[in-house]
Amino acid sequence: MILNEKQRKSSVQEKISAHLPQQLKVIERLTHLLNQPLTNLSGLLQLMAWEVCDAIDSVQFCIILLWNSQAKQLEVTATSGIDPEKLPHSKLTDTQIGLLGQVFVTGSSRLFYRKTKADLPSSLYAYVIESSDSGKLGVLGVGNWDSPHAFNVIQQNLLNVVGEVTAIAINNARTIQALAETEQQLARQNEILKAKNCELDKTRQQNQVQNLQLLEAAQLKSQFLATTSHELRTPLNVILGLSQVLLRQRTSTLCEQQVEMVQRILNNGNHLLATINDLLDFAKLETGCLSFHVEEFNLTTLVLKTIAEHFSLAEQKRLNLSFHVNLDNPLIVNDSVSLKQVLVKLLLNAIKFTETGCIEVKVWELCSDRIAIAIIDTGIGIAESHVDRIFDQFWQVDQTTTRNYGGTGLGLAITKSLVEIMQGIISVKSKLGQGSTFQIELPRTVRNC
Repeated sequence: MILNEKQRKSSVQEKISAHLPQQLKVIERLTHLLNQPLTNLSGLLQLMAWEVCDAIDSVQFCIILLWNSQAKQLEVTATSGIDPEKLPHSKLTDTQIGLLGQVFVTGSSRLFYRKTKADLPSSLYAYVIESSDSGKLGVLGVGNWDSPHAFNVIQQNLLNVVGEVTAIAINNARTIQALAETEQQLARQNEILKAKNCELDKTRQQNQVQNLQLLEAAQLKSQFLATTSHELRTPLNVILGLSQVLLRQRTSTLCEQQVEMVQRILNNGNHLLATINDLLDFAKLETGCLSFHVEEFNLTTLVLKTIAEHFSLAEQKRLNLSFHVNLDNPLIVNDSVSLKQVLVKLLLNAIKFTETGCIEVKVWELCSDRIAIAIIDTGIGIAESHVDRIFDQFWQVDQTTTRNYGGTGLGLAITKSLVEIMQGIISVKSKLGQGSTFQIELPRTVRNC
């Protein structure tokens, strides 16, 4: 009997619905693993490999390969249902001729069938483990020795979700490791400051001014640690606690509760990402490891692209985001990455602190060899007594953890440092309740660094 299009779609939907409980069960088990302490990435991936084999009937073995950027090769990180020492590595992991290696190189998931090679499984499905931030991380492969038809479309979709969960696990583990290292570094710095304070107490009369400065620095460090703990751990717990992988289900419509989870995950994830980026940028600036790449680029294109990327955020708050570019020659020589980072931070600040009104970006030429960029908002403004300290590290107008606006107090400090590295200057004019204007002045052609 030949089914019409409506009947065929109905049949497919019935099959998807029949498999949905199993999919949700697998996702629930993997999400439970994500909520465990991520102290050992290899151990976590091994648990995930076991869960895949145990939860999905057609999977007889599972293998997880991670890319070693230094060795330039895929390395077996976790296996289940197969002896790693008996793997035909050249036929699987080699990036030139191996099946899993080819999937990693091309970046496209594939389903393989055995033809003549008896040492390979009858069916092998491989999914590229990939992150939007870090790129390709590795490959997840599952196989079945007996049936060449072990993995249908529904199971492939489920395995795709498993691959995405694996990418989340890897990113979370690496992020937490980076945060732990940063916290340890800050703790060591705080201990050093405490030791210096003890020494200065003994010679207070001779070094009173220096002692007061260090005490203030120690207090700011303590406030920073408390704020960072609040800003990072709260959204991180929310992200890890929610079953974020449910968002990857492409075979069913999200219910109202799931949509709410999507928004919560998105908001907290973006907040966490911005905070982590600030911490990492600050650490790089402190150690002098921030890269600086000079190139010729079109300033008009860079500004317009950056503004376009933030239109949706402004629209969510019903803010009018406009721009005005007046350049006879849009080409400049500087670090385009650093300049875009500065523009993003200033735009996000303007959107965050503006509840009603508008935000305007202006670009013009001060003279033949110098250009200016201004970000103007109608936000809450800055009190005159606070303007001089607005670019200080760790400093915020409201230092409490219950303040209305989040952040670590590093954004403007990092912005000022980046502008100075680009051989420019940044200034601010503001009135409380009337808005702020941040202006950047840069050379058209940066001098050799």
